Amino acid sequence: APVKVAASRFEPKLDNSLIATKEEVTQRVKSGDSVLIDARPAAFFNGETRAPAAKEAGTLPGAVNFQHDKWFAPGSSTFVSAEQARQIAASSPIDPAKETVSFCNTGHWASTNWFAMSEVLGQKNVKLYAGSMVEWSQDAGLPMANAPSRAERLLQDAKSWVAKTFK
Repeated sequence: APVKVAASRFEPKLDNSLIATKEEVTQRVKSGDSVLIDARPAAFFNGETRAPAAKEAGTLPGAVNFQHDKWFAPGSSTFVSAEQARQIAASSPIDPAKETVSFCNTGHWASTNWFAMSEVLGQKNVKLYAGSMVEWSQDAGLPMANAPSRAERLLQDAKSWVAKTFK
């Protein structure tokens, strides 16, 4: 016989204290008193490529690159143990004493860093900037680090166009 499932009364509530807004990140960039962790691969951090939805390549001023895949056993999708996570954090730019913001292109890779720092390592002062570089790069008035020169940008755009056009 079919199983009857009782209706749930669960009402999700978003905890905004875990999320950094563009305005908050702007203040953190200006003050320089936070750790801004870019979870993207090095080519994105170094401004050598960008997400298709991002207007500019580069990263947040003052950011450090700590790729999201450091939290997985090499060659797998298995998250490392808590002890291994502590070892990884000890040799990283993570500073649990400082406010921390994890970001990437759209928040997906950054969520791995946020999870590792907040939920596995127990860091209480870490936030996720879900808008990340796609949102940040849409505002031409915001500063960028590791931004390519005009010529490098034109070359990146040409390569992107060729890749899309001649798949």
